[in-house]
Amino acid sequence: MPTKLLVVDDENGILEEVKTFFEEEGFRVFVAESGEEGIEILKREKPEVMLLDMKLPDMSGLLVLKICKESSPLTKVIVNTGYVDQLLIDQAEELGRDIFLQKPFDLQVLKGEVDRLLGI
Repeated sequence: MPTKLLVVDDENGILEEVKTFFEEEGFRVFVAESGEEGIEILKREKPEVMLLDMKLPDMSGLLVLKICKESSPLTKVIVNTGYVDQLLIDQAEELGRDIFLQKPFDLQVLKGEVDRLLGI
């Protein structure tokens, strides 16, 4: 069974690029353009890894992270944002984020981080 990856981001270009790349790597990829949609998919699919943008149109990425860790504690979370805000990074770490990546990120770097989280 392929590894499930959930990408929660409001930028269509990122959703498409990450989805295409990881599907070619053999992953089953789910995408969500909002926090609410991401939470629905998370609860239904229980992905092994979630790539989570901190700036979403409907809610804070921190709230999505908190809900993720409560409803799917085994899901590894890679937090990403285009804005380096140390307080935000620290808050995400306190809530259980596994890795922080700054946008823009290289897909090979992202793949390396996903593999590391999965112990591959």
